[in-house]
Amino acid sequence: MPMDAHRRADPVSLRIVPATQPFSCFDFVDAEFGGLDSVRRCFSLARSHGLQAVTIEDVPATGLIADENAEIPPYAPDHQMKALRRLAFWSVPVEKADDLGAVGTDGLVGYAILKRDCAPCRNYDSWHVFEAVFRKYPHEHNCVPALREYAIRVGGRDLAVPGVLYCQQNTLNKACAHVALRSLLSRRLPAGDIAYSAINASAVKASGLGFQPGRGLGVPQMRRVLTDQGVPFRDMDYEESEKTDPDIREHLPFQKYLYAGIESGAGALLGFRLSGPGVTGTPRHIIPFFGHTFNKDTWVPDADLAYFDVGGGVGYIPSESWTSSFLGHDDNFGPNFCVPRLYVRPDQAEYAVELLHDHFQYSGCYAEAVGLSFLYSLYPHLVGSANGWMQRLAFYIRPKLQRVVLRAVAVETTDYLDQLRNNPDWDGGLEDTAFIERLASMLPDRLWVVEVSLPHLFPANERKVGEIVLNPGVTPDPKKPVDFGYFLLARLPGKYLTLQSVSGSKPHFLEIPSRLASHTPVLRH
Repeated sequence: MPMDAHRRADPVSLRIVPATQPFSCFDFVDAEFGGLDSVRRCFSLARSHGLQAVTIEDVPATGLIADENAEIPPYAPDHQMKALRRLAFWSVPVEKADDLGAVGTDGLVGYAILKRDCAPCRNYDSWHVFEAVFRKYPHEHNCVPALREYAIRVGGRDLAVPGVLYCQQNTLNKACAHVALRSLLSRRLPAGDIAYSAINASAVKASGLGFQPGRGLGVPQMRRVLTDQGVPFRDMDYEESEKTDPDIREHLPFQKYLYAGIESGAGALLGFRLSGPGVTGTPRHIIPFFGHTFNKDTWVPDADLAYFDVGGGVGYIPSESWTSSFLGHDDNFGPNFCVPRLYVRPDQAEYAVELLHDHFQYSGCYAEAVGLSFLYSLYPHLVGSANGWMQRLAFYIRPKLQRVVLRAVAVETTDYLDQLRNNPDWDGGLEDTAFIERLASMLPDRLWVVEVSLPHLFPANERKVGEIVLNPGVTPDPKKPVDFGYFLLARLPGKYLTLQSVSGSKPHFLEIPSRLASHTPVLRH
């Protein structure tokens, strides 16, 4: 079964609704879709892209939707799909079907497939967004790594929209965890998507008979889904971990997991506990995150060390400190929301998941910690240098200051080498191509690159003074506080350093000249 069959099904009918003033999206959603908030959000996103028209197709249940309809009856025997509509949103005028042949892909700002299910035995009759994809908001500081294109057929024409898949629960065969997992997994699985029946099959293995998917997935079920799909991850079950470490939320805050998963391009999940006077029991919700905003003028990194952690010895400033919001979906409300980084209280966080790329054995959080330990091991190679940027780096990592900025990025080796090859330093110097070719023969296919920068250089210019390059395929060994098996190389202004030998716990590095003697751009996704 092609995973995109439901997106590419030929329509039963097509109508076009002009959406320029005085058309009211509110009136339309009230009349057509019961005033559903998630659908309103889709129209709101389309408006932000300059909505001109909406095409509405009635389509047959094929592919993943047919699979879902076949799965629901055991949980709701009288289930019936009452309607299925595919909406496409256009930022250019579309007045008749013939116009679709001349409209370019850039004019399509997003789509939504809306499904109406009815199950009287469950007192259920409602529309929901089976899926939707919208283009990223065009702002340079809205960072969404690893966008993929979703193929969609409109009026018999094949098009594609770049974005992150949004899905909504129906409480029949899927809940918030199901749709959060599908949103992120659709970006990376070889098949390009996952059926809810496959998610539930894994959940049954973890929970046994009697599993009711409409009630959601617990931690064991989510772990089993990711494991069955071959997706590496690192997670934190705070409720379980606080039994042995009451301060776990402070030692390993959920923001670390979210940012690391987002910045690496793999994504992250956050499960949290609901609160308020109307809450009974321990209801929980989980949402996927895939991007973040970048605020170069934020006060936090400077103030945190100067005013609120005086003498704390934190060791470095994480690049996460310049993040204002995480970008994610909330299936209750719609796609592409900004969630302030510190909005969810630490005591509300229940479960955080950082997804990893294939063959990565440890997280971005861990990569930063390892990179920092290696950076301090390199300190003797910084002091006394005639290079001004080496002097500044030595100043910022000295024990009494510790304000170097670190950013861990998961990359293909070819992308890292392309950056070395094509990006001159601030003074115009380019790296020696022969040396880059030698690196290509030495490095594994994938890397953790821990970028090293300085306050004001990183936020204002989005540049760095170098990086610590780590092997992501090494399995962490808790018995080794500093394991030089991770270390591949370090690039600092004017030099590379490779590991020559280790005497006891003391490393010895070999210096190799570099033509990049100043700062260079950070890696882009």
